[in-house]
Amino acid sequence: MYIMLSVEAWHQPDCLEFHNVFSRPETGIYMSRYFAVPIVCKEKLKMKKRPVSKSITEAPNHGVFVGFDKFLKLQHFSITEPMPPISEDESIVMFVTGGEGRITINGVEFPLTVGSLCWLQSYHTYTIEPLFGKKLEFAVCVYDYPLSSYLVMRPMTNPVTRAIMQAMPVIKIKEEKIEIIQRLLSEFEAENDSPGIGSSTIKVAALGQIVFFFINDCIKRSKRGELMADSDMPLGWRATLYIAERYREPLTAAGVALEFGCTTAELNRELRRISGFNFQQSLDRMRINIATGGMFFDEISLSYLLSYSGFSTEASFYRSFKKYKGMSPKEYRALRLQSCGSYYGMVVNKTVIAVLNYIQQNYSQPITQKQIASEFYISETLLSDKFHDMFGMSVRHIISLSRVRHSEVLLINTDLPLLDIAMSVGFNSAKVFTKAFRDINGISPVEFRCQRGGKRNGKEKEQRLLSTDD
Repeated sequence: MYIMLSVEAWHQPDCLEFHNVFSRPETGIYMSRYFAVPIVCKEKLKMKKRPVSKSITEAPNHGVFVGFDKFLKLQHFSITEPMPPISEDESIVMFVTGGEGRITINGVEFPLTVGSLCWLQSYHTYTIEPLFGKKLEFAVCVYDYPLSSYLVMRPMTNPVTRAIMQAMPVIKIKEEKIEIIQRLLSEFEAENDSPGIGSSTIKVAALGQIVFFFINDCIKRSKRGELMADSDMPLGWRATLYIAERYREPLTAAGVALEFGCTTAELNRELRRISGFNFQQSLDRMRINIATGGMFFDEISLSYLLSYSGFSTEASFYRSFKKYKGMSPKEYRALRLQSCGSYYGMVVNKTVIAVLNYIQQNYSQPITQKQIASEFYISETLLSDKFHDMFGMSVRHIISLSRVRHSEVLLINTDLPLLDIAMSVGFNSAKVFTKAFRDINGISPVEFRCQRGGKRNGKEKEQRLLSTDD
C-alpha cells in the first residue's frame, strides 16, 4: 500500500507548492505522477491562546538523526534531557513510542505522547525535550526528497490536497492504531540490514502506510473545520513557510518584510530567533536542499538544477553550494551517487528526464512537440500522454514555463525592452510573451518588473507594449 497525491492538485493558484524536489508542475520537472507533500501548518492547535514564537538558545545541529547510510534506516532514541536545536537537510518521520515530552517547531510548541506522529521537513527547526525529567522514546526515519515520490497509493482530489497542506506537522494516532504503526516499524527495521531493491521497496511500502495515517488525520480534521488562520501564527512561522513556498522566485528580505507588514530587521531577527538563520541564509539553504535532492539522478543536468532551485547564475549556485555542503556540486553528486541505495532512480522515466533537459537547453529556439518527438524517436501521442500523465500539462505548456522562468531573470537584472526579452527566451512576439507570462504568474511582465524592483528601459515604450498585449 502506497500513499499518493495527484499532481493535478497542484495546479490551483492558491495551493502551496512545496517540495520535495520536482514537486512543482510549473517548473516542468517531476519524478513521478504522485507525491507525498510536506505539511504546511494551518491546522487548529489544541491550545487556548495564540501560539507564541519561542527563541532557540543556540545554533541548530545538522546530522543528528543520521549515519553513514542514513536514508531508509530506522533509528531509536531515548532521552532524559532536552535535545539541542535540530534542523536536518532531509525529511523525517518521527513516532513517539514511550514517555511524554514536547517538540517546538519553528517557535511553536506541540505536546508529545505515545502515538504522536511527526512529519518534519528541512525548513523546520525544532527542539525535543521530555517532561519532568522523564524518559522520552521515539523512532526516527530519515528520507531524502526523491523518496517522497514513492509514497503513493491512490489519487486524491484537490480538497484532500488542501487538507494535507493545512495540517500541522504533529498529530496524535488513536490508541487502537498505535499497534499497527509499531508493527509497520518492526517490518521496516527487519529490512535495515538487507540491501537490494526488494528490501528498499518493503521499507518504502511500510513508510508509505505510516504516512497514510498522517494524511487520513489531516482529511478528518479539515472536515471538522479545525483550522487556524495564517494570521494567528507567529511571524517566523509564516515567513519560513513563505520562503519554502516561493524559493524559486527572486525573493528579497525587504520584499518579504513588506508582505508581512514588518521591517527587514524584524524579519531577520524573528527568523534567527526560531532557526538560527537570517532571511538570506534561510532562502539559500532551502534552494540548496532542493538542488541536492535532484542530484540522485545523474540524467538531470546541473544547469537545470540550479535554474530549478531558484539561482539566477551559475556563480551564485556554486558559491552557495560550497558554503553549505563544503564541496562543489559535481563532487557532491559523485559522492551521493556512489553511496545511495538502489531505490533511487526507480521512479524516473529517463525519456521524460531527457526531454526536460532538452527543453531546458533549447528553450530559446522554436522547438515544438513534433520536433521533440522526432528527436527522441517517440510518437507525439505517447509523448503527450507521458507528460499529461506525470505533470497534468502539455509539452507546449512546459516549454512556455521554461521560457517564462528564464525571462524573469532578464526582467529583474537587465533593462532590456519586453520585445528583446521575449525574443531572447523563444517567444515570437511581445504579445505572445505577455499572454504566457500573465497566464503563469497572474501579472504582466511590466508589473512583475516593477514589483521585483527590476531595471526599466523606457517606461512609456513598455506601457505601450503592455497596452497592445492586453
